[in-house]
Amino acid sequence: MVYLRQYILENLRRLSQNRNIELAAYLAIASPQKLFHNNFELTPDEEVALKGYKQENIESKVIQSIVSKPKIKGMDATSNIYKFLGLYLADNIGLKSVMDQKFAQSELKQKYFIAKLAPDYTALLVQEVNSRTSDPISTVIRYILNISVCHEQDLDNAILYLSKVEPDFQLQILFEDLESVLLKVKYLNKQAEEMVRDILNNFSNAVQKVVKERRKGHPAYAIVDEYDVQDILYVILKCVFPLLRDEDPIPKVGGKSTKIDLILRQEDILIEVKMIKSADSNETHFIEQLKVDFESYHECKWLKKLFCFVWDPYKKTRDIANFHDLNGIRNKNEHTFDVEVIVKS
Repeated sequence: MVYLRQYILENLRRLSQNRNIELAAYLAIASPQKLFHNNFELTPDEEVALKGYKQENIESKVIQSIVSKPKIKGMDATSNIYKFLGLYLADNIGLKSVMDQKFAQSELKQKYFIAKLAPDYTALLVQEVNSRTSDPISTVIRYILNISVCHEQDLDNAILYLSKVEPDFQLQILFEDLESVLLKVKYLNKQAEEMVRDILNNFSNAVQKVVKERRKGHPAYAIVDEYDVQDILYVILKCVFPLLRDEDPIPKVGGKSTKIDLILRQEDILIEVKMIKSADSNETHFIEQLKVDFESYHECKWLKKLFCFVWDPYKKTRDIANFHDLNGIRNKNEHTFDVEVIVKS
């Protein structure tokens, strides 16, 4: 697992050096919000494809004009799958037949990449994986999708083989998804939501060691605001979830930009952190803050679970029900996520 993590990080560093359409396609899967905070070096047609990855509205005639251009030296808009996928996402009805043909002609790792961005092709992917039981790529995909029982030695052999292949973003996504599943299967007996919930519920008990019970001659850690709480949670969660990220901005809503505190992208989980300080009188202000933040989080289309962790060491909360009233499903423009507020003192 350590080797796989190092391999993933090194490949990502190398592959990300070019700000091209390949990187945009990767980010559309791995970290969609970063599409809005990168300066890419693209052709005019690739700029249109980028809008498709960003889920921006584009007139169908614009897409069709690009796809219908005559071939130049045998190359057209479908020759580069990263470019074509962006165009397809912008006009999946008009380009459906073209994508069907492209999918049928693709090698297996490319089919997996396509299905990550266009889930309608997942069933076709599974059909082909089931027909290729000894292929290293199919072995990895079967393990990721839990299609059939995979012997550990077969998986190890597949990883070893693929680690010697020239890396690209398609292989990068495959390995990142594999690592995520391996972590869940081998290192966690619980689902990601359960693990995060347990960590948040035990935070107050855990931090006593560093804020009150440090060794003689060692000063206690000062936790004075939510950034301190966030940093400690980052350290704890990062041990369990190596792909955890922090402080990622999301697109502006109503002129205001919100930063996500802690992000578990592969698990579709966000964690918002608040601390009620000694100068605060009660929880009212924090309730209003969270309500505003909830609207921003709808911009994270992949989000399924939002944990709001409120640390109240000075016991300022007058009625914890005010926080619990925020729990439940949030809907907006066909996007839905579940909110769970955890308050600890």
